[in-house]
Amino acid sequence: MPTSRRREVLGYLAGHPLVTESLRRRLLGAAGVELEGYVEILSGLRIAGEGGIRIGDGCFLNHDCLIDAAADVVIGRKVALGNRVALLTSGHDFSAPELRAGARVLRPIVVGDGAWLGAGAVVLGGVTIGEGSVVAAGAVVVRDVPPHSLWAGVPAQHLRELPV
Repeated sequence: MPTSRRREVLGYLAGHPLVTESLRRRLLGAAGVELEGYVEILSGLRIAGEGGIRIGDGCFLNHDCLIDAAADVVIGRKVALGNRVALLTSGHDFSAPELRAGARVLRPIVVGDGAWLGAGAVVLGGVTIGEGSVVAAGAVVVRDVPPHSLWAGVPAQHLRELPV
């Protein structure tokens, strides 16, 4: 696995709008990102951290997505990420009053097959997005989302079940 800095540089280059799809795949592969089958990634992708990143076949990542893979990130098949979606695996424990951002905490993220995360959605570490679920634009997901459900808000709340 490449170092975190090397991964960031390769990810930055892969996210450049003038990079071809085939070169983008090669750069992401060199950065340790596992692409399973065809994945469409538009410009501006940023990746960081030394955790594993696996993106399933048929996924679509829109412009300016961020994958902070301090811990592992698994994105299932046929997942759609809207503009500026952020997957953030690192956070901090609350600490003493003079330094609330205490010890760093790393938690993986899993996005199930067929899920759709709307523009600007943020998923925090330790969360699993169930298959076929939708996270509305601008939502901040702080707990697991069951399969085939719609979530929205800050923090994201369950709105309803979706047809299967």
